[in-house]
Formats: sequence, C-alpha cells, structure tokens
Amino acid sequence: MAHRATVHEVAAYAKVSAQTVSRVVNGLPRVAPRTRERVLKAVKALDYEPNSLARGLVTRRTHAIGVVVYDISNPYYGQMVRGMEDAAFSRGYDLIIGNSDADHRKDLSYLRVFRRRAVDGILASVADPSRDRLEAWTQASCPVVFLDQYFGGDEASYVTVNNREAARRAVEHLLDIGHRRIGVVTASSTASVSVKERFAGYRDALKARGVEHDPALTARSERQTEEGGFHATGRLLRGGARPTALFCNNDAMAIGAMRAIYEAGLDIPGDISVVGFDDVPIAALLRVPLTTVAQPIRRMGAAAVELLTQRIEGAPPRPPRQVVLDAHLVVRHSTAPPRRRVIARARTTGRK
Repeated sequence: MAHRATVHEVAAYAKVSAQTVSRVVNGLPRVAPRTRERVLKAVKALDYEPNSLARGLVTRRTHAIGVVVYDISNPYYGQMVRGMEDAAFSRGYDLIIGNSDADHRKDLSYLRVFRRRAVDGILASVADPSRDRLEAWTQASCPVVFLDQYFGGDEASYVTVNNREAARRAVEHLLDIGHRRIGVVTASSTASVSVKERFAGYRDALKARGVEHDPALTARSERQTEEGGFHATGRLLRGGARPTALFCNNDAMAIGAMRAIYEAGLDIPGDISVVGFDDVPIAALLRVPLTTVAQPIRRMGAAAVELLTQRIEGAPPRPPRQVVLDAHLVVRHSTAPPRRRVIARARTTGRK
C-alpha cells in the first residue's frame, strides 16, 4: 500500500504548523496569502488527501449530498442523477444515492440514513409527495430540495418544469392533426403535483377546443413504469372505448402503452397515435420514434444541486425557492392524423 502523506508531513514540508495546514485545506480565513500558497504547493507535491471525517469536524460539513429517486435504472432518473453528479463534483460534493422503488417507506428509511450520515443536504424525488408527509422532510435538520415529484406551495424548495403548459401543448398537437378521441395514461388520482398538473393540461387542451372529456378514456396505474403503462393501456383497449390517440404521463408509460397497442394487433400511428413526456434517450430510438415532451433532465439535476448548495452555504440560511424550467414538444413518428376508418371505428366502439 502506498504511503499517504500526513498533515504533519505537509506542515514540515511547508515549514508551518499542522493547524495552519488544516486551515488552508478547509478553506478557513486568517492565513497570509504567501503562506497559503506555500501550503498548497506542499499539498500538491506530497499528493496529500485530507481526512474527510477530520475535515468535517472542522468545517461542520461532510461535503456529501443524499439523493433519493424512484429507480436509477430508469433512463429518466439516470440522466437526472448524471446532471446532479456533474454539478456536485464541480462544487466538491459527493452523492449518496438511494432508490425508493416508489415506496414512501423506503423514502423515509433513506431520510433516516442521510441523517445518520450527517449529509449537508438532500435531493429528493419522493414516492408519496402528499402534504401530510412534507413535515418529515422539512424537519430533516439539513436543507432539502425536491425535484420532479414535489410538494405544492412555497414552503419547500424544488425544481420542476412547466408541466401543465407543456402537457397542454402536447395534447394540442394531437388536436391540431385531427384527433378528438384522445385518451390519457396516467398515475393514480392521489399522485404527485406534477402528475396532476399534466392531467390538468390534458383537460385544458380538450376544453379549449370544445372537446368533451370522456372518463372512459382515462387509464390509471399505481406505478409510473413501462409495466404500469402496459397494463393500464391494455385495460383501456379491452374496455372498448378505443381512442385514436394517447397522451401518456411519462415516456416509460408511453413505451408500455405502445407495447399494449402492438399486442392488440394495432398500428402506431395508423390506429393510435402516442405522445410521451420526458424525452429519455431511447425515445428517439424506438421502432416508431416517440413524440414526447422534452424535459431538460440533466439541467434539472444540475439546477437542483445549485439550489441546494446555495442553501447549504448561505449565511444566514436562505428561504425556500422554486425553480420552474421550460419543457417543449418534440414531434416524431408516433403521431399522425387519424385515418377515416379509424375515426369511424372509434365512434362505433365508443357508442353506448
């Protein structure tokens, strides 16, 4: 094992005290510029790495950030965490990552882990962002920033996109190309604010064009995953209320919906057009590339880190702040005008 330089060896090399070395490596004041420069040269020459635990005792910071997301294997969260990691690394912070699997009990378990690890702050895309759970997070003894799935109101800091407006524009695209029987594949009615905002944007677009919302065209799933979208769409198609287009709450559900459409012997977009929300990398690589709302996923992760570190390093503590980024529609091959025979068939199957 290679020898690791000690603080005393750095002090001897720089001809200063160990306390002065500690002040320099921890970024503390009251060190003369020439002395600081001499210490930094010694640190570089000896390849000295400060002990993070000892450093934390001096600065009262661990330079660690706790992160909890649904599932990092989901490309959406993988992209988001990559944006977090790049921003955190550039600021000298490490990430401790946990997957909640959409289980609020795991959310709270990771919250306890982060407390024990004395992280400087937490980034959370929580599984159950209901108002009655907000208190557990806001009493975490360190700053918390929510993203993607977040709590409404201004009591907490969060990063999100213009969900309602972006969803409205996506459904308007379907209306513009001739669709009227537009279904929606979404999460449960008790899901997060962002889910509710996207559903509201779907309703806004229909109402603005004088299209009555048909509850039979709403398919819900407890899980916002590919399997969730597959089963929800399968139930919708078996129910006989055939839509000519589907707006899906996220790309994972949209990919599941596409699989259900294919297994029903139907064509995309010939029989049913499909729109997603996220624009994960695979969306453009599908057999029929997916029309979707593009979120700036990596930028969301980076913005959340920036917001969190501002709160960590702020003196006095900064109040909660909300950041809303723009999302935009990317039109690909999964949407097209409905065929006349499809319109006629949809009217027939939807008749009571």
